[in-house]
Amino acid sequence: MARAKPKTKEKPITADRPQSILLTAQQAAFVDAKMLGKDNIDAARAAGYKRPITSGNTIAKTDSVQRALAAARDELSSAAQITRADVIDGFMEAINMAKLSADPASMIKGWSETAKVLGLYAPEVKKLEISGNQKRLQSKYEAMSDMELLDIIEGRVKLIEGESIRVEE
Repeated sequence: MARAKPKTKEKPITADRPQSILLTAQQAAFVDAKMLGKDNIDAARAAGYKRPITSGNTIAKTDSVQRALAAARDELSSAAQITRADVIDGFMEAINMAKLSADPASMIKGWSETAKVLGLYAPEVKKLEISGNQKRLQSKYEAMSDMELLDIIEGRVKLIEGESIRVEE
């Protein structure tokens, strides 16, 4: 008979909250559980509320809990910001480690990732300008029917641009 694995207890987030946000111990535990990714009912259960199913959504809507959640999210997002320079520095450290261990495949991968971050693999942009004569020719072709264009492509029609003058003898 298989036994159920014991659940590991997650550490609550013990973030310093601003003094302007006053929370009860249960509300603080609820906020900590929400920051660990729990939904309202599981967070209320983890915080020790007697009726988590009915009280979870109610607790989440209170002003003090909303402000505490917003403050915790702001703190978390500002602490996790990584700049492009940080990423490049990390790649450079990894490349240097690969050099020291004589691992050319890892070095190439590091340089490849660095080039992607720097945008060196972005497609090259070419600008094409059309002169007045070319625009006139383009509008002429756009005005033709598909059959006329097909005749030109297959060489059944000879296009000669220019003027003609009838000379009488």
